[in-house]
Amino acid sequence: MADEIRKCTIVSGAPIDNIEFLKNKIDRDSFIIAADAGYKKLLKANIMPDAIVGDFDSAEKPDVDCEIITFPIEKAYTDTFNSVILAKERGYNDITIFFALGGRFDHSYSNILCLDYCKMNNIKCRIVDDKNRVSLIQRKAVIKKEYENFSLFAFLENCIGVRIEGAHYDQSFFNLDKLDIRLSDQFAQSNYVENEECSITVEQGTLLLIESND
Repeated sequence: MADEIRKCTIVSGAPIDNIEFLKNKIDRDSFIIAADAGYKKLLKANIMPDAIVGDFDSAEKPDVDCEIITFPIEKAYTDTFNSVILAKERGYNDITIFFALGGRFDHSYSNILCLDYCKMNNIKCRIVDDKNRVSLIQRKAVIKKEYENFSLFAFLENCIGVRIEGAHYDQSFFNLDKLDIRLSDQFAQSNYVENEECSITVEQGTLLLIESND
């Protein structure tokens, strides 16, 4: 069916590795891909991936009973992005990426750009760990009080007609009915959900939503 939700989990190898968070939050019924050293985190959590993708430059190639897809070290894309491509090719349309932030900033930014690839291919995607959850907003999103703070940034394009309802700060803080958030703007950060949830709508453009814990 065209509307069927097919979930995939990708576990990357960034230094943040709260294994208890992984155990508690991972969807064990999803198709699980370990991106290179991400398989070590899964093994610590006693979770066997369905597939392992990598060049194994940061971890020894594992001897485990699951599908292993090996890429050369000199390649065009990162192991995480290759994992996202694999998920897309196999028809998964809802992807959660664990432990893709922290350590080298170029790797973190590259992983954030995976969100745009997913957007272009009509795939819902978010990057999560115990400190952050990063996703994109097109048209509308509802945020629940699962992280302490949230921030909004224009993602790769200016955003027109942003409305925030149910947060401590909204457009009325600026005596406006709607906000325009440009690529260079930083005024929509360090907000928080006032009660149980808030809604965010945008008429034009894509917002980068970063939910964070201190």
